[in-house]
Order: sequence, then structure tokens, then C-alpha cells
Amino acid sequence: MRRATIIYAVLGLAGAARADAPPSPLIYPPQKLPLSFSHAEHAARGLACGACHAAATTSTRTADALVPGEDACVACHAVDRAAPDKSVAAGEPPAACAACHPAWTGAGAPPRVVIPVAAIKLNHKLHADRGIDCQACHGDIAATGLATRMDLPKMATCLHCHDGAHAAAACTTCHVGDRDGRMQTDFAAGRLVPSGSLRGDAHDLRFRTDHAAAGSDDRYCANCHTRSFCVDCHQGVVKPIDIHGGDYIHLHTIDARRSSTNCQACHRVQTFCVGCHARSGVSDDGRTSEYQLPSKTPGATNTFHPTGWWTTMDKDMRSGLHHSFQAERSAATCASCHREGFCIGCHGSQVNPHPPGWAASARCRALASRAGRTCRRCHTRAEDAKCD
Repeated sequence: MRRATIIYAVLGLAGAARADAPPSPLIYPPQKLPLSFSHAEHAARGLACGACHAAATTSTRTADALVPGEDACVACHAVDRAAPDKSVAAGEPPAACAACHPAWTGAGAPPRVVIPVAAIKLNHKLHADRGIDCQACHGDIAATGLATRMDLPKMATCLHCHDGAHAAAACTTCHVGDRDGRMQTDFAAGRLVPSGSLRGDAHDLRFRTDHAAAGSDDRYCANCHTRSFCVDCHQGVVKPIDIHGGDYIHLHTIDARRSSTNCQACHRVQTFCVGCHARSGVSDDGRTSEYQLPSKTPGATNTFHPTGWWTTMDKDMRSGLHHSFQAERSAATCASCHREGFCIGCHGSQVNPHPPGWAASARCRALASRAGRTCRRCHTRAEDAKCD
């Protein structure tokens, strides 16, 4: 039973995860049905499916023609091509050409029905020999009008039997396979992808970077992908551009500090990380970086941040060129390079980060009541008591 849950996949258009979603046009290509027909009317006359679809019980290929032609219709309809407007007695099956071919005048050939072969392997005879009736796969088609591709069996219907216990569950039992035994996914009209209804693996824009749940079972993925498909990305030199979000270079150290082993799954620390830091100058190693803090290198003029970044002059405080403005705007960006101790080293002993009158303000008390641990970074409880 476990193998059944591993190897069958629900396929369709990306994102079409609902059971009532239209079938994939790659599996059931669009049809042309210039006909007027009612299955319900024929069923009301007591006609069984085999009366019109006689070849269905012996068909072994999806490509077999199972839609009835004129020869099946004339058994009941007194069609006369020489009299396209032929009338019949009341209650008799119509014989006029327009009854089935709307708007056709009888001149030339009627508009042709085009039903492309489905990209499915289906043996009607095998199902019929096992006593499976038409409604089990096609639903209550006897209550419909003209049957379309919407009335063809969907994956959810097939899985009622194809569960690995009652019938084979391998994807290629029904889906066309390639020479290597995997499913054929590339068609002239596009690429077949999972709908997401089985494992939540709809191949949408997020799936490229968020597929760990489905990818945890490589046998499931192997129904469509070769191992090299995964390895070329996970261990390849060149990565897809959408692996990391926009401006990730300014935020990546937060993730790197949390778990550098995740980074090392793709990047080599001594070459990729150190090399980039040396080239970009984000380093205090004078051998590789031209950006040096003046406090560490007296007389240095090249710093990573612009001139005035560390000043506390009031006229600069609200400038985009001052670090306080940028810190309030996005502290996460600062945290990508600096730890909390770096800020406290200055603000905790030399520069008051609070505006005038802060200690006696309601905002100070409110912040202390909600985030007292933040205040403890610099203030003792004794200092709080003086404010109270």
C-alpha cells in the first residue's frame, strides 16, 4: 500500500488541484464537436451504451474510434442524404440533417467532428471483462446532453480502483511513458506538471524553491525526473536565479548565522563566502579589504559606509546618510553584518539613543512594560526605579 502512495501522481494544469477542475488539455486535447446530441433523450428511449458504442467492450487502445458514425445512427434515424430536410412522423427519430448537424444545409460535407487521441493508455476491454460498467468511469453520462472532454475520466475517479491493491498504481499504467520508464511530460502543446491535489506539489512559481515536502521522497519525483535533474541544481555550480529573494545579499548573514550548514549545501565557505567578502570589501582584514573603520585604521578614508555615517550631529540624524535613519527603516539589514553587541558597544556607554525627555515619556513606560528585556540590555532595574 505504501508503494501506491509513492508512485502515482495526480496530473493536470499547474494549480488545478480541485477534483472538479477541468482536465489537462495535454491529456485530453481540445475537441471540435459541431453536433446537437442528447444522451439523456437516447437513454429515455431505453438505449444502452452498447447500442451506439458497440466497439467499446472490445477496444484495447485509446486510439480506437469509439464515437458512433452515421452507420450506427441510421439504424434508428431514416437518414437520406438526397433529402437533407426529410421529415418523419410524429414520435419518430428525426431524419433531417440539421437535427444532428446544426446550421448545415446539406450542401457539401457536414462540419467534421475532431476528437484528438488522448495521451492516456486505456483498455476498455479489460475494464469491461472485469464487470466495470460505463458509469463507473464516465459518471451519470445518461443524464447529460452532448458528452465532451469534461465527461472523460479524471484522476480522482481512476484512483478509486488504482490504489495498488485492486489495480496497478504505477503512473505509467495509464500515462504514456518514455523509453526510460518515466512518464512522458513534454508534449508539443506544453509540459505536463502535477496539479497539487495529491501532495500539495502544484508546480507553481513557489515550488522551485519550496519543494522539500514533495522532494523528501525521491521515488515519487522519479516518476517524471531523473536523478541528474535534482543533482544538477542542488549540487551544480550555477544556481537558478530565484533560489534567493531579491536583495538577499544584504540579508543573507541572518540565515548564515542561524545555520551555516544550509548555506554549505550549495556554497563553499573558503571560496564562495570568503572570496566574495574579500572582493566586496566587507571585511576588516587589511590584506583583502580596502574598507577600514577609522577607529581601527587611523587616517583611513575608505569605509564601507559613507562619510558621516557614525556622526551624532542633529542635522544628520534624519538623513538617509546617517545610520540611525537606516536602522529604524530596516534593522534586519544592519543585523546582516552587525550583532547586537556592536550597537550596544556605542549606545550603551557613549551615545544615548533616546530623544530628549524619553525617560519621563509615556512611550518609554509603554515600551518597558511590553519589552522589558530589551531595556535590560542597557539599563538596570535600579535605573528604572529612578524613573518611576
